[in-house]
Formats: sequence, C-alpha cells, structure tokens
Amino acid sequence: MIIMFSKFGYGRFILLLALLAITVCIQFLMHFPLAANIPFLFVVGAILVYLYIEIIVSNIFKQPINRKPSIEKESWKVLNVNCRGVEARALLNRREGSGPLLLMVHGWKSSAESVRERAEWFCEQGWHALIVEMPGHGKARPVDKWTAFRVVEHTVELMDALSSKLSQNEITEIVFYGHSMGGFIGLNLSKRIDQYQWGTKMKGWILESPMTKYSSIFEESLRESKIPKILHIAVQQRLFVQFGALHPNEEPVQLLSQLDTPLWGLPKQPTLIIQAAEDNILGRTHYDLLVTSMKGAGRESILEAHLLDQLPHTGAQVNSARTKIIERWINELLIQ
Repeated sequence: MIIMFSKFGYGRFILLLALLAITVCIQFLMHFPLAANIPFLFVVGAILVYLYIEIIVSNIFKQPINRKPSIEKESWKVLNVNCRGVEARALLNRREGSGPLLLMVHGWKSSAESVRERAEWFCEQGWHALIVEMPGHGKARPVDKWTAFRVVEHTVELMDALSSKLSQNEITEIVFYGHSMGGFIGLNLSKRIDQYQWGTKMKGWILESPMTKYSSIFEESLRESKIPKILHIAVQQRLFVQFGALHPNEEPVQLLSQLDTPLWGLPKQPTLIIQAAEDNILGRTHYDLLVTSMKGAGRESILEAHLLDQLPHTGAQVNSARTKIIERWINELLIQ
C-alpha cells in the first residue's frame, strides 16, 4: 500500500480504499439479512463520506499538471535554496553596483518566463530583479501539498539566501510586484515583512489583477465540482486541519475569512494596484475587496488603483498603459 501511495498519489490511494469498502459492503449484503446490515451500512456509509471528503481536500492541494517554460537567458541566474526539504527556486538578474531590487512572484499556472519582460523593464532602469518561481511551476520542484503559505516560505528563504549573490549594501530599496496569485502571496508577505532584516528596505507594492479572497475561490470550486452543499462545512474543516498540519508555526486557520484580505494581509507601504477592467479569471470581486480594505484601514493615502480596459488578466507581457503608470509611480516613490 505504501508503494501504491507514492506511485499513484494520495487521491488515487483514497479512491482505491473507497472501492475496496464498496466491495466489502456488497459481499456482506449478500450473506446477511437487511436488519443485521443497518449498523454495518451506517459505518460503511460514514467511511465512504470520509474518503470522499479526503479526495476533495487532496485535490485542493494539487499543483498544475502542465507547466509553462522557465527563463532560459544568460542574463538570468538561478538561485536555489533548501526550504523544508524542498528546493526553492528563483531567477536573479543583477546589475553592476548598487540599486533597487524588484522582488516578483508570477501567477498560478505561469512561470518566471511569464513575467520576465515586465521585470526586464525594471532592469533597463538599473534595477536588480529576483523572480520567485512558485513550487510546481516552470522548473521549480513540486511540493507534496501546494499552499500559498509554502510560496511565502519559499520567498522568504530565497530573500534570506540572496546575500550569497547580492549583498545588502547593493540593495537600496525593494519593491514587490505580484501578478494574480503572486499578488496574494505579496499580501501575506506584507503582513509579516517587519520580521525580516531585508524587510526594512521594502518601499512599496505593485499588485496586478491580484487574488485577494480565497473564500470565493474555495466556494466556487466546490460549486463547479458539484460537491453536495451538506458537505461544504466538513470539507472546509478538514481543509483547516490539513493547513494546521502543513504549517504548525502559522496561526491556526479556523475561518475562511482568515484567508481573505484584510486578515490575510494588507500593505502598510505605498501600494499600486493595476487591475484588468474585464478580468475573465477573477472578475472585480478581488479588486473591490482590496480597495475597500485599504480605505477601511485608513490607508487610502498610500493607495493608487487603476482599472485598465486594454489589459487582460493573463498573457500581457507588454502593455504600454501599464508601463506608463508603473514608471510614473516608481519615479514618485523613489524620491519620497
């Protein structure tokens, strides 16, 4: 069974157990009268429901099956570091001498290559750039169970290890740039940024069409998978247990709202939001929540938000309107 578990994966292992339970149930029914079967059927039914929930939860932690290619350019050097037994990966483009650092995280089902041209605009302005490649994306190694917390951990470990390639004296300021899921990572990083030595240099946050509300993603996925509504709470509670087991040092997750802005994280430094006006992936819910949360926290003065009609959620390596907004915002930020 252990070999089968590792070869076929957790979900298939649970499915095999469910099939075995059904087979045993059928055999039992064939040999005993119905009245004697009621307690047995109740127990088997409970086991099958439990296994069904385990399959659902295991699918929540899955990584993309098909990967996009990573960066294959001489100017970008690989930075690897061990993070809880898994090799975290980033791509570094360093300039001569000191300068600001762009810390970038791409979106779900993307890769460092997907945001390379955005990062290289900063490099052309004399910036260093570090693009974190999320686990199971590009050429980054997968993890057993994928969570946003794992990406935050990888980002922190990679930034701590950056000193082997780029000394702190060569970094004047840091700006974070996250796209979609990368923006979600940035929001949680902003919550804990004061814990890190390099965090004192964090100057601002650029969030492009960011994910900000995990609860809506979770609920939508259950609806699309046609999971019976009566099981939603059970799936949610099992998910929280798995979160706790995977991240024992994090605050226990007891409510889905803990995975939404503002509890998930809210920047304290100047923040630029660039949102696709017609976002076919996330819609406007995530953008609206972030803007409302920033205003509700009294941080409207450090917020600048733009809705761009010609900006798609994905695939926009180059966008002149976006570049103009970023260029002006960065120039104003660095003279503060």
